[in-house]
Amino acid sequence: MTTPFVRERWTRLLLWPALLAGACLPLGAQVTETPHTVEPGRFLLEMDAVSLNFDRTGETEYDALGLATTIVSAGLTRNLDIQAGFQLFVRSRFENRNFRDTRSGLGDLTFRTKWTFWRDDQLAAAAAVIPFVKIPSNTGDVGNGSVEGGIIVPWGMTLPGGVVTGAMFRWDVLRNPSDDGYDSRWFASAYAHRSFTRFLGFYGETTVAVSSESASSFAGTIGGGVTLTASKNLFWDYGISRGLGSRGTDWIHVVRLTWGF
Repeated sequence: MTTPFVRERWTRLLLWPALLAGACLPLGAQVTETPHTVEPGRFLLEMDAVSLNFDRTGETEYDALGLATTIVSAGLTRNLDIQAGFQLFVRSRFENRNFRDTRSGLGDLTFRTKWTFWRDDQLAAAAAVIPFVKIPSNTGDVGNGSVEGGIIVPWGMTLPGGVVTGAMFRWDVLRNPSDDGYDSRWFASAYAHRSFTRFLGFYGETTVAVSSESASSFAGTIGGGVTLTASKNLFWDYGISRGLGSRGTDWIHVVRLTWGF
């Protein structure tokens, strides 16, 4: 039988890869969504090719590996696109004293749509709303087997000097660790990205999250990364972040691929 604490760790495995990233080129950050949609008739594939989570708390160890966490977006109009996401492989190990729990399999499916409801071309700024739902389709018991969803509101702007900045607010409705109801989670993030050459850029990013589950549910991250422009429509990104708070994962590493076609 899975204890609530173990179930919480497994739920975190599906949260920290950020489910799905935005739908705009070039890529600016690992977690914060872009408010811009894909152009009509075009597609965008975004993939967390490899994501690694490491957490050590006293005698408790938690490691997670995600491969090919992917979202595919299709542009419908200048301000609207639709998105579908999946997790090709998820593996997690939880160990505490003499107890060990290891699981692996396919992750869940997620469906979203993005509507850019405001844009100012003079300020190079925009805002959007992204409702989404997660369908429990995992194998190997790597998910919580529940329908979950929420809404994301991202904002972005280009500052003088070529600095791209953005922020995001997200409200999730998540199955609680006791598996007898739902909790709300409020999540916010912000980043700044700067290209230094035609091919190379750097960014910093921070996140915070609190849940209605308990008063001590705070978790956050602070980190940064490097972006590599391989071609007009192909980008690579590596990011590393350090967890904040007692609920935060110690270290998170992500290598991401973004391909427009």
